[in-house]
Order: sequence, then structure tokens, then C-alpha cells
Amino acid sequence: MGTLLKWFLVLLVAFLLASEVNLNTSLYRYEDNQVEITFPVWQTDTPWYYMKWNPAKGEFIHHRGAKPSK
Repeated sequence: MGTLLKWFLVLLVAFLLASEVNLNTSLYRYEDNQVEITFPVWQTDTPWYYMKWNPAKGEFIHHRGAKPSK
């Protein structure tokens, strides 16, 4: 079990190193706090995986492919 956990953590670190991570934080406006991950970093226009989380708006978007149009 320990070996499986170790490999999972290694893969998670490799995923985050190969990703573009945007972290917006604010002490004064809760609405401004959000995390946005685009994987891989060298393909930000058409990524393989995209995730955005904003806890104030109750927003959790994740999907394969390009970012959603605004």
C-alpha cells in the first residue's frame, strides 16, 4: 500500500510541474479566490485537461480539451 501511495504522489507532482497553475487569492474579497489548472503547460490554447474552481461562486469546471468560451 505504501508503494502505491508513493507512486500516486510522484505522478501528482509530475502533473503539477507540467501544468500551468493560476492561483488568485484575496483576504478582502472572497469572490476573488480561485484556482485554475491547465495541463500541459506547453499547450495552453488546446489543453488536454482544464480545471477551474471558485469556492465563492460554487463553481467547479473540469473537462478535457479547450477552455470554455466566455
